[in-house]
Amino acid sequence: MASLRDMQGAFAAALHDPSVACPVSPPDNLSIYRNNASVSFRVALENGFPVVRKRVGDDYFRQLSAQYRAKFPSRSGDLHWVGRDFPAFLLEHLKGGDYAWLADLARLEWARSEASIIRFESPVSADVLGRFAADQLEKLVFTLQPSLRLIASDFPIFTVWLTNQAENAPPVDQSLSGECGMVLGRADLLEVRRLEPRLFSYLCALDAGAPLGEAIAVAGLDQTALVSALGFVFSEGLVSSVR
Repeated sequence: MASLRDMQGAFAAALHDPSVACPVSPPDNLSIYRNNASVSFRVALENGFPVVRKRVGDDYFRQLSAQYRAKFPSRSGDLHWVGRDFPAFLLEHLKGGDYAWLADLARLEWARSEASIIRFESPVSADVLGRFAADQLEKLVFTLQPSLRLIASDFPIFTVWLTNQAENAPPVDQSLSGECGMVLGRADLLEVRRLEPRLFSYLCALDAGAPLGEAIAVAGLDQTALVSALGFVFSEGLVSSVR
């Protein structure tokens, strides 16, 4: 007699592949489980990537979901993580075609999914800078919010996502220049915002752990731009600690 572990393995495999033998009786019951697993997977993917689904249509999204599930079956009991590999799947699946930009749109939507379950830390105010001597300022390291995600694309994905928050949104011209921006999970909302390239570079450097002086140099900020960038990170609550 097969062990419980072997039976469980056969059952899991049969949910994906009808040709796998599985000791479920009657066999029609397995079809019900198989259909429920497929639908649950697709619904979780639809919830995580609503704008991708909106732009490709329901029928094509179902096809993508089935093809994606065949390559990346769920390996967690939490359906939140179903879409973790979806951007990478689209990048390979749509490579070289007219819809390659959807992979970057999926990256943006997955960033929202990630940010939605990460705690927003209590931010520090700009007053914290007054605790340090002037010659220490360029050596300061900012810890940014753990729910912050920074994304750059060769395509106008932020415009696409923001435009598609309205019903019956028209297609966005993909010949528009690329965009960069941020996703931030706050205590009460998920924020998606385009950013000016120098501010984006500055945030990326800070997020990578660069001290303030190095981040300023990387982004090429003059004094006026630096004041604006510092004002942004503190007014938006992006800094959770300074050392």
